[in-house]
Amino acid sequence: MREQLPISPSASRRILLRLPLSPRRIGYLLLLILGSNVLTHSLFNQKEEHSSIERVAYHPPSTPLYLMQQAAQVIPGHLAFEQKVREIAVRLQIAPEWLMAVMYAESSFEASVFNRKGSGAVGLIQFMPATAQELGTSSQELASLDPVNQLEYVYRYFAQVEERYGEYVSLTDVYLAVLYPKARRQDPCYLLYAKPSRAYQMNSGLDENKDGVVTVSDIDTRMRRLFPVAYHAAPKMLSQAQLRH
Repeated sequence: MREQLPISPSASRRILLRLPLSPRRIGYLLLLILGSNVLTHSLFNQKEEHSSIERVAYHPPSTPLYLMQQAAQVIPGHLAFEQKVREIAVRLQIAPEWLMAVMYAESSFEASVFNRKGSGAVGLIQFMPATAQELGTSSQELASLDPVNQLEYVYRYFAQVEERYGEYVSLTDVYLAVLYPKARRQDPCYLLYAKPSRAYQMNSGLDENKDGVVTVSDIDTRMRRLFPVAYHAAPKMLSQAQLRH
C-alpha cells in the first residue's frame, strides 16, 4: 500500500478555502493559521539565537596590552608573550600594565640584554647575578632564554619579593620590587641613593628633581611621568577559586 504523506499547513489552508465556510471550519482555519505563525516565529528566533551565538564566539581579539607595540618590535611570537604576561599578572593579582611598564623601563623587552653600566644585571627585569643564583639559575642561563620562558623567572622573583614584603599595590610598588625592595611601603622621603656614591652614579637618571638624592618620591614621579596608563591602572582582583580555574 502506498504511504500517505502528511498534509502541510499551507496545503490544508488551500483545501479549507475551497470548502464551504461554516463557523466551525472558520475557527479551525484560524487555529491552523495561528499555529503555523507560531511555528514560523519559533524557527526564526532559533536561527537568530544561533547566529548571535556564532557572532559572540568569533568576536575580534581584545585591545592589545599596554606597550605591546614596543614589545612586538623585539619579541618574535609576541602574542605568546602577551598571554604569559596576563597569566603572571593574574597569579600575582596585579595589573598586567604594571609588569609591562617595569620590563620596558628595565630592558625595553630585550631578554638577553646586560646592563650597559656594568652591574652584571641581565634580562627583562635586569636580574642581578646574586638574584639569579637565589632563583636557582645564572645570568648566562637567563640570557639564553627566550622572553616567554624568561617570564617564568620574572614571576618567581615577584612572588618571592611579595612573600617577604607584602602584596603589590601600585606600579611604583612593583618597580621598587625590582630596584630596591626594602623601599616598598616606605615614606616618600625614604632615601635610596645619594651623591657621591657609585650607586647614585649608576642610578642618577632616577633623580627626577636633580637634587642629588633618589627617593621613593622620585620613583613615583618618574613612573607617573613615563607610564601614565600603567600608573593609573588597577588590578582585577580575583578570588582563589577563580585563580584555580
